[in-house]
Amino acid sequence: MLPFWIALQFLSSLPIRLPGMPAPQELGRSLLFYPLVGLLFGLLLWGLNGLLAGAPLMLHGALLLTVWVLLSGGLHLDGLADSADAWLGGFGDRERTLSIMKDPRSGPIAVVTLVLLLLLKFCALLALIEQQQTAVLLIVPLIGRSALLGVFLTTPYVRAGGLGQALADHLPSRLAWQVI
Repeated sequence: MLPFWIALQFLSSLPIRLPGMPAPQELGRSLLFYPLVGLLFGLLLWGLNGLLAGAPLMLHGALLLTVWVLLSGGLHLDGLADSADAWLGGFGDRERTLSIMKDPRSGPIAVVTLVLLLLLKFCALLALIEQQQTAVLLIVPLIGRSALLGVFLTTPYVRAGGLGQALADHLPSRLAWQVI
């Protein structure tokens, strides 16, 4: 059960307390639970959507988006912002790209990227609400967290050391393919 709690702590802003630093093997196994965390997010969003039924459309969409971002702690947004800055600022220089990705500051391209992404996500939520296709709220977080598992299985980790390396090195690949 510890790998599930590790996954939930890492992928969410929920106040999960772990009994000390997990072993690298437990970190690797936590990846197997990323899809389950996605399903949990989906269930929470779907439930909130039901509670918001009858609310003005724009408020409904804004609250769903806000909870979605807060639930994940903005982890994916931070990664996207770093990637956008590094893509433009790295100019093909691997070390500069990695350095930019570690920098906690966000440049203009990161801000523009985040604004556009959140605008698109908001508009998509409004369309789903209007068309009463909100079951998609269950599926999208599941697919997103499952995709992370797929990336770990198919892509080499670019930076030596750190948490990401421990996750990649100790992921039980055979089980991971079965989960996907």
